[in-house]
Amino acid sequence: MAITTYFIGGIASDERLFKYQLAAVENSVYLPFPKHEKKDTMETYVRKFIPLIDRSQPFNLIGNSMGGIMTMELIKHIQPEKVVLISSIKSRSEMPAKLKILKYTYAHKLLPGTGFIGAIQYGSLFKPDVLKTPALRKLAISMAKSNEPSFLYWCVNAIVNWQGTDDYRKDIIHIHGTKDEMFPFSKIKNAIPILGGTHQMMLNKHEAVNTILLEKLKA
Repeated sequence: MAITTYFIGGIASDERLFKYQLAAVENSVYLPFPKHEKKDTMETYVRKFIPLIDRSQPFNLIGNSMGGIMTMELIKHIQPEKVVLISSIKSRSEMPAKLKILKYTYAHKLLPGTGFIGAIQYGSLFKPDVLKTPALRKLAISMAKSNEPSFLYWCVNAIVNWQGTDDYRKDIIHIHGTKDEMFPFSKIKNAIPILGGTHQMMLNKHEAVNTILLEKLKA
């Protein structure tokens, strides 16, 4: 039996984010977001994933965007065979200044969860790679609306305040687009580049992502 590979998605996403990867990776499982509590931090929230993972057998863990941050916190408590981050960051040192500064300005708290959905709906009109594929914009909006606004509000705050370090595991497989607008490639260390890949490359450059992903999981 193939090793189980668990997937954790990014903010404002659901299982559809991984539709190409779930089809390509044998014995893959999408982990839905557990219910959050207002007092949760990123560190406390990720522990809610642990009961969803069968640790009696070897397993892999893959996280996209916010899911990668959650993965970095999870591996403090569990030991996957392989850890893959896609379009994400391994530590706060890889976070762009525009996100770091929000911790001190609190500007992100002015945007409610419904406002975040609106930002995706209308902000996507200014992303050329999304506009090239109308179905991609429709999917992004649909995924955002599948999340509770209160959870989206919590996610933004948890990401902004995350204090993660990357000094507890050195074998992270990190796949990252060279045109990622959320987490600039220039700040990412030891990543496998996807040329021209943006933060949406899981969906619009899935062939390139899957080629590397399958190669690394089999290695």
